[in-house]
Amino acid sequence: MTIRKHTEPRRARRFALAAFAVAACTPAPTALGQSISLDWMAGHWRSTNADPVIEEVWTDGAGGLLLGINRTQVEGRAVGFEFLRIELAGETGRYCAQPGGRPATCFNLTEQSTMSVRFENPGNDFPQVIAYSRDGDVLTALISDLSGEQAMSFTWSRVSY
Repeated sequence: MTIRKHTEPRRARRFALAAFAVAACTPAPTALGQSISLDWMAGHWRSTNADPVIEEVWTDGAGGLLLGINRTQVEGRAVGFEFLRIELAGETGRYCAQPGGRPATCFNLTEQSTMSVRFENPGNDFPQVIAYSRDGDVLTALISDLSGEQAMSFTWSRVSY
């Protein structure tokens, strides 16, 4: 590296220190990109299994908020539900679930790509990970512990009206 003498060395040093301070305080780029869009999750999704029938319905992310509901039916009778939301702000986001309407348990966004997203909450007993991905008209959710040893997968097809 070659260092050139400046006619105003103090000013150059101050500029270099200021630039270093700004660079040190600027967060490193993440896999999340500039802003998050999970609009690919929007729609009405239903499991392909005969029983139980599990559905999720998601709004788009207008205003930085996706709202969702989950309903499970066994033999045509509703046996469970969840209120869901994904709050987005710039490069951050969190997924909050309220099984049976109980208080929310939230998971922080840790990874995102064009058609997949992952949220984690290491302090939760189970699940600690909630991940969604989409391939065509199929939406898949995976819940697991951090190691992935305990895992459950849910697959839905888009409902057309």
